[in-house]
Amino acid sequence: MDPIMMLVIAAIVAAIVLVEFNKQQKAKVNDNSHINFDIQQAYLLKAAEYKIEVIEDHQKHGNGTNTIALQRLEQELAQLTKAFEKGDIQLKEFNLRLDTLLNNLDPEKISLAQAS
Repeated sequence: MDPIMMLVIAAIVAAIVLVEFNKQQKAKVNDNSHINFDIQQAYLLKAAEYKIEVIEDHQKHGNGTNTIALQRLEQELAQLTKAFEKGDIQLKEFNLRLDTLLNNLDPEKISLAQAS
């Protein structure tokens, strides 16, 4: 066989191998996308838990806060958690509403990075 013909055949085989390898790599990236989503959900859930702890801590140690405001805060938190547990609101919406509750508290005493 002519050496040029062997080079052409080798180039075709190499191209086929590269195309198949590229397909495998793309499949691996697509398979991991759900993992990234699950990690984001876990971080949002952890942030929601922390925000609830801060709100509950404020309820327990709410110095200078009137009882009506504390009762309203407790009602809103109970409604939010019930709606989230039922599935009426998504986790991201739950976090946003918890942020709103936190912002309604004394903003000077509470410093929390909003995770959403």
